Amino acid sequence: MKNRVISGIIIGVIALTSIYIGGFYFAAVVTLIALLGSYEFCKTRNRKIDWFEFAIMVIFILLLNLFYEKAIGLVLLLFICLMILAIYNENIDFEDASVSFAESILLGFAIHEMFSIEVLNKWLFGYIVIIALVTDVFAFFSGKLFGKHKLNKRISPKKTIEGFIGGWLCGGLISFIYALACDFFGLDISFVVICSIIAPIFSQIGDLAFSLIKRHYGVKDFSNLIPGHGGILDRFDSLTFTLIIFGAISVFLR
Repeated sequence: MKNRVISGIIIGVIALTSIYIGGFYFAAVVTLIALLGSYEFCKTRNRKIDWFEFAIMVIFILLLNLFYEKAIGLVLLLFICLMILAIYNENIDFEDASVSFAESILLGFAIHEMFSIEVLNKWLFGYIVIIALVTDVFAFFSGKLFGKHKLNKRISPKKTIEGFIGGWLCGGLISFIYALACDFFGLDISFVVICSIIAPIFSQIGDLAFSLIKRHYGVKDFSNLIPGHGGILDRFDSLTFTLIIFGAISVFLR
C-alpha cells in the first residue's frame, strides 16, 4: 500500500505538471506513454517481443498525431504492414497481427485526443482526467460500501453493479461541477452535459476492456513498471476510453 500511494503521488505530480506547463514537456510525457504502452501491449502476449511489430505500432501512433487528416489512409497502411509482417514472420500469426492492429488504433486515437484537447484548452484536459479518476475512485468505494450484485464475474469478480452506478453518478456530477467552474471551457453547455453523462460509463467500460485483455493472456498487470500499480496501461485504461468517447462525441456533435 505504501508503494502504491507513493507511486500514485509521483504519477499525479508528473501528470499535473505536464498539463500545466504544456508544450514540449507535455508532448514528451505523452510520447513516452505511447512508447511504453505499445511495448506493454506487445509484451503482454507471453512471448518474445517482436521489434518490427513494436516499431510499426509506434510509427503509426506518431504519424497519426502528425497527419490526423490522413487517418483513414494510415489505418489502412497499418493493416497492410501488419499483414505483411504476419506473412513473412513465422513468430507472428493472424491473431497477433489483428490484436496489434486493434491496440495501435486504440492507443493511437487516445494519444491524438490528448494532444488535441491540450492544445484546445488545458483545463478541458483536466476535465477528462477528472472523469476517469473520480469515476474510478467512487466506483471502488461505492462497491465496497453497497456492492451486492456482481457486474461481470468472468472479467472482474470484484466489481459490482452498485459500484458501477456510484462511479457513474459521482464521476458525472463532479466533472460537471468542475466544467461549470471553468465556464464550460467555451464549449456549448449541451455538449458538456452529454459528455458528463456518457463519458463516466465508457471510463468504466475501458477498465473492463483492459481487464479482458489481461484475462485473455493470463496476466495480472501489463508490467511492473509502477510499484503498486502495474504498468502504464494499468493506469491509463479508464482514461484511454474516456479520451476516445470524448473524441467520438465531438465528431458526432460537431
